[in-house]
Amino acid sequence: MLICLRVLALMSCLTGSGPVAAAAQTFGLDGGRAALASRSQAEWVMHAQTLEKHGDWPGLLAWGQDWARVDTRNPLAWFVQGRALNEMGRQAEAIAAYQQNVRVAPGDVMARNNLGNAYRDSGRIREAMLAYRAAVEIAPDYIQGWHNLGLTFYLAKGEAGVTQALQKLQAMDPALAEVWRRLAIDYSITRDERVAREAVRVLRGLSEAERARMFGILFAGG
Repeated sequence: MLICLRVLALMSCLTGSGPVAAAAQTFGLDGGRAALASRSQAEWVMHAQTLEKHGDWPGLLAWGQDWARVDTRNPLAWFVQGRALNEMGRQAEAIAAYQQNVRVAPGDVMARNNLGNAYRDSGRIREAMLAYRAAVEIAPDYIQGWHNLGLTFYLAKGEAGVTQALQKLQAMDPALAEVWRRLAIDYSITRDERVAREAVRVLRGLSEAERARMFGILFAGG
């Protein structure tokens, strides 16, 4: 997904002189940036994966910054920066990187999930929950997003808050209460994918109005 760089060749012959060598430009890129631009998407991705695997967060950050220099519209260039920055404890910068990722690719649920993580790590709990909510609204079967939403809700509201939400959901729709219990409690404890998949199966079948009512209860009171 690298920007395709066109190369202009300027060729001319001067009267009475031999042919002048063709000159090439890469639209204002200096030599170093031109070399970066020659890398393939696969090379950018594979090296980023290697850096992440080894926990080389400064290296991953620098790699993502280089990537963004030559392909600012590539969401992965911003994603890897956010990943590195959050691991380095630079949450404000991580948030900015993930926000740019989401601006470029609004449907990127993984970026929205990680944006939620950066908000949560910054103590901005409501914004974290809104980021997770946006992710699961886009992809209702995105289990990680539901898990993080449930876990963050539990961390923010405590056992009493979870119980209160369950009671309100039970009064509205017992099926929703069961789904939220599975995601906010059972899955967090057991990490059993079967528990989450069954809950998500029900959530996926909810209408937009039903989801709105459920979120209204979960987000009530700030």
